[in-house]
Order: sequence, then C-alpha cells, then structure tokens
Amino acid sequence: MKKLAIVAIFILCVMAGPAFGYWIWTPENGKWENPKHAAKDTPEDQMMYAKELYEAKNTKDALREFKKLLKYYPLSKEAPTAQYYVGCIMEDMDNFYEAFKAYQKVIDTYPYTELVDDVIEREYKIADAFFSGKKIKIVGKWQMPAKDKAIEIFKAVADNAPYGKYADIARFKAGMAYKDIQDYDSAILMFKDLIDRYPNSPVIDKARFQMAECSKLLSVKPEYDQTPTNLARKEFEDFLDKHPDSVMAPDARQVVDKLKSREAENAYETGKFYEARKAPESAIIYYKDIIQNYPDTEWVKKAQERLNELEKK
Repeated sequence: MKKLAIVAIFILCVMAGPAFGYWIWTPENGKWENPKHAAKDTPEDQMMYAKELYEAKNTKDALREFKKLLKYYPLSKEAPTAQYYVGCIMEDMDNFYEAFKAYQKVIDTYPYTELVDDVIEREYKIADAFFSGKKIKIVGKWQMPAKDKAIEIFKAVADNAPYGKYADIARFKAGMAYKDIQDYDSAILMFKDLIDRYPNSPVIDKARFQMAECSKLLSVKPEYDQTPTNLARKEFEDFLDKHPDSVMAPDARQVVDKLKSREAENAYETGKFYEARKAPESAIIYYKDIIQNYPDTEWVKKAQERLNELEKK
C-alpha cells in the first residue's frame, strides 16, 4: 500500500504540470524535490552551468546556482571558486560590504585555495573605495559614510597575509581612516604597529609623520595637561632626526615650532597662576624655563618682562 501511495503522489505531481512544478523522489535526501531547485549531477556540471549564466549577465540566476554548488558540494574543488563568484556578483550589484564578506569566507573556509591572492587584492580595493568616500547601503536608497568598514577591511587584508603585498599599506590606510574619524589613539597604535612590523616599508616615513601628527591632535589647550603636546613634539623631532631630508620635513619643523610655542604659553600661564597666588618664587622658575628652553618663541619677551618685574620686587 505504501508503494502504491508513493506512485499515486508521483502521478499527481506529473499531472499537475507546470502550474505546480515537476517533483522527483531523491533517495539521498529521502524526500521529494523540484528538479528546478536541485543541483546538477556533479560539481563540475554545476560550476559550468553557473558560469554560463554569469557570463551571460544572468546575475540573479548565476548567484542562485553558485550558492547551490556550495550547498550541495561544499567540499568539492569547485567550492572555493563558487564562493569567489558570489563575491564577484555582490560587487557587480554594487553591494561592496557583502562582497567583502563573501570574499573573506573564501579565505576563512578554504585557506589553501589558489584564489587567496586575488581575494586579498579585491578586498583591498573594496576597503580603498570605502576609504575614498564610497558609501554603504543601509535601506533602499539610504547610504552612509563607511570609514569604519574601510578600517575593518584594511585590517582583515593585513591579517589575511601579514607579509603580503598589501599588508603595510593596508595598516597605514587603516591608521589614516582612524585619524579621519578622530580616533587618534587607535590611529597611533596602527601606525606604531606598522613601524614595528615593517621597518623597510616604503610608507614608513609617512607612518612616523602621521603618528606624530595624531599625537599633536591629541594635545589639549595650554591651560590643561600638556603631556600630549610634549609627546607630540617628541614624535616630530624623532621623525626629523631619522628623516631630515624627507619631503615632509619642512611641515614637521613647522609643527615642532608651533608645539614649542604651545608649551611656552603653558609655562607662561602657569607662572601667572603662581603670581596670582602670591608665590613669586615658583613663578620665576617657569619664566626662567621659558627663557632657557624656548628662546625662539614669542613668549620669551613676555616671560622676561614678568621676570624683571618680580626681581625688582
């Protein structure tokens, strides 16, 4: 009776025709399936079919067939290529972040595939697009800046191949993206990591300069703690010691001069603070410090005037 029931169901499905689709019994799955949703008999055939659709610009159907290969033949030698094509299709559809996730899955799932280098290059270009201003889709036509996605992908590129073609430049651009969103602490750490890992990198000069620049941007107004300002000046002076002939050296010297002026201003304001509290001996220490250590700043004249006044008293 059971066999007769199965045959009856099969006949009904066939008689139903295209309106309901044709279904066949699949012993390996133990259930009825619509052939339209079934994979080809071999992963080679499935790959050939999916690629034909892709090359014919039938993007939607190609995506479905590549995913079908991954579902039915996840351990086949064609699987990494299928996953790679999923990423390509996401790029073609201008869905760059989904493309990155698809590409990253190639590396995470199939780390020994020969596609790794190509995947990393594509990831780097996606990150660079977000870094350069490409926005990420949110809902419908709504989009928003994606510097955070650029950071995520640049870091993935560097981690995927720590000594690969894009490792140092990816870290550098991740640092620049952190700087752009004013996360200066993270930017400094990224630049420092680059300097420590890749001492011979062609962007090492730029990394040192940017680390100093971020230290400067962390510095606060003169009336508050000057530790960030002092650290920033030290970073720039270290850069000048190591790269005196760099094309960025003139800019670095200008920054050093500005930071020295800021430190001198802070010392002057501290001296005035002690004067106001009837502690001239302490004020004199700060004014003398300006004269001795910041002779090229505009604060020397003011410090000397206050010093002369206090010494008269």
